[in-house]
Parts: sequence; structure tokens; C-alpha cells
Amino acid sequence: MLTAEGSASRRERLWRALPSPCDVLIVGDPSHLTYLAGYVPSPFVFRTVESGALLLLEPGRSILVADSMLGPYVEQAHVDERAAPTWYDGKHSAPYRRGKLTQSAIERLARIPGHRLGIETAAVPAGLIEALRAARSGLEIVDIGPTVREMRRAKDPDEIEALRRSMRAGEAAHAAALADMRPGMTEMDAYRLVLEAASKGIDEQVMVYGDFASGPRCAKDKGGPPTRRMIEKSDLLLLDFSVVVGGYRGDFTNTFAVGGPPTARQRELYDACMGAIRAGEGRLRAGTPAREVDAAVRAHLASLGLDHAFTSHSGHGLGLGHPEPPYFVPESTDTLVAGDVVALEPGLYIEGEGGMRFERNYLITPDGFELLSNHELRIEQ
Repeated sequence: MLTAEGSASRRERLWRALPSPCDVLIVGDPSHLTYLAGYVPSPFVFRTVESGALLLLEPGRSILVADSMLGPYVEQAHVDERAAPTWYDGKHSAPYRRGKLTQSAIERLARIPGHRLGIETAAVPAGLIEALRAARSGLEIVDIGPTVREMRRAKDPDEIEALRRSMRAGEAAHAAALADMRPGMTEMDAYRLVLEAASKGIDEQVMVYGDFASGPRCAKDKGGPPTRRMIEKSDLLLLDFSVVVGGYRGDFTNTFAVGGPPTARQRELYDACMGAIRAGEGRLRAGTPAREVDAAVRAHLASLGLDHAFTSHSGHGLGLGHPEPPYFVPESTDTLVAGDVVALEPGLYIEGEGGMRFERNYLITPDGFELLSNHELRIEQ
């Protein structure tokens, strides 16, 4: 859970980072409501279906606008004021929910003066923006979306703690898969095993998504959601999943042969991937262009004559999104900064021989990195 201090600090930094001065800020991206206000509605309850919220910011003051059905999550948010009008009371028919949110925000903004507004134009309802234009002559709008997205690169301590919780759940799930997967089980069995272990790992309800692919699917599809395919002895099982905790998610992978030994060739490919990870790790530090990290990974695989079998990116950033900057690709324009949380994920895919991917997560520091994910990377179960 993000802290009140962390949320307030991020709001203060947002004001300082604005491209030009503003009187009022309006935030609508769900991820940024988490980032700036610690607002995290549960995806597992009916009251959040088709819901939304808006964060209104004045210098030194924050107001979260949402409807009363979201009361438990609004109360837990780290803001100075909450506006939660009734949308549905269980007795009367309810109006369009997003329309109610827009109207509530318009009414609250009517009390806040100012003609220069910072708005997430890609996330705030157009009806709200048009109402503001009609009500305020000479209105100037500054798009603050890019500023918030850039701020998210360097993670704060409370964000890193949220990511650690996600990764502890993911580690428990990977360990359970290594211990309990057997020939005759299906990819859906793998998904169910992972989901249960992740939830038990941190003792709370979690959301899991990712790749659960086995056998020929590993090389042909490079992953994909779980199917009813039955796993045969010595089939490779590629598990590349994220556990979402409080909006944050780690993302790390292992591939192993289920219930029997991998082939000698598959062991060679595994060793190549491990070498590629080490090559990439050697470039992980603040100030390094992301394309140089990608180049190190690719150079190692090319030295083994395997560059043709590496057909994806070398890694990416993590946090509230997936993937997010920096991107480890040949034409990347990103540069690593201290506080980035990133993944390295080299993989090799050769039909008839096997497909595999291995992935770790790191916190970038001025002098290198801290390893955040501590699951076992091994191809033999």
C-alpha cells in the first residue's frame, strides 16, 4: 500500500515539474490516481464495475471525486478532501455512472478559480473539458499526462515496497510450479496452481496474468494464455506472469522441463540465455542508454550463433504499467535513471528444439543494480 507521505511528495513534485504554471490540475488516469493519491479500487467487487474517479489538485490541496459506491476505497485514499455523491442507493434507478462522475467534478471545480488548467487530456472526460471551456473564457489547458508518466520512472520507497510484495507473491508461485507440476496436468492447472500460491504467498486476493505455454507452444507462440493442453513428460513449460498487488506488478519468468530431463540442446539454449542475462546485467546502471543494454544481450547470443532465434525485446521497465519505459530494444531513446525498476528477459525460440525465456527484475542504482526477483532460474525441474 502506498503511503500518505509518498503520495503527498509525488504531488508536490508534480507541481514543480509542470511545463508551465497552472492554477488547477485534473488527473484521470487510473494508474495516476494510485500514484498520486493511493487510490486503489478492488477489481474483485461489483461496486467498481464501470466506475471512475478524478483527482483535483490545487497548490497544497487534493480532492478525490468518486461516487458513494466506491466509499471504502475513497476513504483509504491519501487526499485532503473527498467528494462522493450518491450514484446508486439501491432504491432508485441510477443515471449513467461516468456521466455522474463528470457532473460531480464540474460542480466541485466551479468552486475553484483559475483559467490555466493542467489536465490529463487523454484520460479526463471530454465532457468535463468542454464544460470548463464554456464556463471560463480564455481558458488555457496544459497537458500534464507526459509529465506524470515521466515522473513514474524513478520509484519512491513506498512504490518499491509495493513491487517487493508483488515479487514475493510471484516467487512463491514460481516455487510452487517447480515443486508441483507433473506430466498429465494442463496449462490451466499451471495457472490455477500459480494463482493459489501467489495468493497464499502474501495472504491476500491477487490478480495474475501472463504466459502459461507448454511443449511446441513455447517455440511456436513464445507464450500465450493457458489452454487445456495436457503437458507430457519432459515438455518445456514457460511461465512468464505478473502478480498485481495494489496496482503494481513485477514480471519474471522461468522455463523448465516437466517431470523429465530437458534435451542436451535445450540445456545449451538455457546456458545461452543465462549468459545473455549476465551480459545485460553488466550494463545496468544509471546513465546507461537502454539500447546499450539491449546490444549487450544480443551480442552474447550472436557470439553463439543464436541471434536468429532471439526475436523479442531484451527487457523493459515495470511499475504501474507493463511494459513501460525504459525499453531495451535496438532503437530505444531511453536512458536508465536511478530508481528505474526493469526486467531483463532474453529468450530463444527454435521450432523442433524448444522455446524458452528467463527473466529477472532489478532496481537501478547510480552504480549498478539491486536484484529484486529471487526465484530459481533453472531448466531442470
